[in-house]
Amino acid sequence: MYAIHVFFLFAFGLFIGFISSIPVGAVQLEVIKKAINGHLKPAISVALGSVTSDFIYGVLVLFGIGKFLHYHNVQIFTYSLGIFVIIALLYRSYREHKHMPPHIKTHIQYKKRTSFLTGFTIAITNPGMIVWWVIGYKLLLDLKLFDTMNAPLKATFLIACCIGLVGYLSLIALMMNKLQESISDSLLDKMNIIIMILLMFVIIYFSFKLYGLLTNTTIEILYNF
Repeated sequence: MYAIHVFFLFAFGLFIGFISSIPVGAVQLEVIKKAINGHLKPAISVALGSVTSDFIYGVLVLFGIGKFLHYHNVQIFTYSLGIFVIIALLYRSYREHKHMPPHIKTHIQYKKRTSFLTGFTIAITNPGMIVWWVIGYKLLLDLKLFDTMNAPLKATFLIACCIGLVGYLSLIALMMNKLQESISDSLLDKMNIIIMILLMFVIIYFSFKLYGLLTNTTIEILYNF
């Protein structure tokens, strides 16, 4: 019976990791952008960088050592850094789209190490990931599979979630990379423009979060004005 519960624990972790990666964010957009432009390995490196950051957040939350992440000044710093990182990402995308002829764009090289760092930096500056870990762990506790969630069980859940996270992002990278072989250059350019617009929305969202922290209001309150 215990082995069956561990199996369900692992399966539930995979599920939580998978669905937590579905909402479109800066990491997903960077993976898609690299993949549809024919850079599969850098796209997967972005995913690996992101899941490394998510792993760190998961350790802090599940093992009860991440309380400092809720501190007001820490959140202001992370959201400010996040805005800076995504603006830099948007600016680079704009230069690649606007200032390079099509025949050069196809030969742009992205280093896997740099792509890993990009994914890690984007994800680490998004403290909202803490919410997913808290929700996922709370749902796991509600299942009451075990009387006590000891360290090995928490580690199993953590690893399963991370596999689900990187699995979804890698699947998106593979699908988009396959898709780019059958779309025209003009459509590819339009998709890159859409990605840049979505990045702008991510910046706006982070800016609202930062404004709320600086003025001690919430996004829900802001929407009511």
